[in-house]
Amino acid sequence: MSTVVTQDQASQRTQERKVRLFRTRPKIFSHLILLFFSLIIVYPIVWMVLSSFKTQSDLLSNLWALPKAMAWQNYSNAWQTAGLGQALFNSFFVSIVTTALVAILAALAGYALCKFRFYLSGAILLMFVLTMQAPVPIIPLYVLMVQLNLTNTYLGLILPLVSAGLPLSIFIFWGYFQTLPGELHDAAVVDGCNEWSVFLRVIVPISGPAIASVCILEFLAAWNEYFLPLILITDPNLRTLPLAIQVFFYTYRTTDWGQVFAALTVGALPMILLYLFLQRLFIQGLTSGTSKG
Repeated sequence: MSTVVTQDQASQRTQERKVRLFRTRPKIFSHLILLFFSLIIVYPIVWMVLSSFKTQSDLLSNLWALPKAMAWQNYSNAWQTAGLGQALFNSFFVSIVTTALVAILAALAGYALCKFRFYLSGAILLMFVLTMQAPVPIIPLYVLMVQLNLTNTYLGLILPLVSAGLPLSIFIFWGYFQTLPGELHDAAVVDGCNEWSVFLRVIVPISGPAIASVCILEFLAAWNEYFLPLILITDPNLRTLPLAIQVFFYTYRTTDWGQVFAALTVGALPMILLYLFLQRLFIQGLTSGTSKG
């Protein structure tokens, strides 16, 4: 009798191992696919950073190898020659102000469109959704900036960036506010809060994922913006980082690629760090509007 029980237990354990193996195979396959695409994305960044520490001869002779010696002078030379210090300040100032304005205005508009039902509220939301794909009218924009004397100014860069970033940001906030239970609003009203108090004291503190998503997207868009500074900025002291790197790249006939990669690394590092610190909130904010409840 004990022998039969032992055989049954062994057979059951074998079946359990087969079931576990069958269930883990899709996970292993999906993880391998994710690892493959991660390597495709990460490898160019790693190669850029390693190339920034190579001398010109080392880079041309050992394109895919590790640096023979760490050429730290690439960063100091690029910093001085390209004026990266002033360009970093300009990019940070424009990006931070743009992100703050977009986050504030989009949160207010998204909350109003989500919680207040009024005439044409649906049409207004649809208008914002449609304008996400609308191209920027460059010539009218340039003429307007010239007539307003906003060329070669920070404000001339910030206002178009804010207007371009609002539609998507409003839609993100609207989708996130849709997931919040209405009982929060009702309980706050019962406690004596007006609409401003409800928004500032109840809604904003629990909207971290949406705020992080909007801040990352808008900061990234403003930081990487190249065309607007190209047509609106001619003052070297107001160049943003992408424009400064472009001018630095085309200034010399013989390009020192080590310095170019050093400048590109300086430009990419803030974005990489921002996303690494806020990636969890970023993903939550983008997926929060997919289901209501």
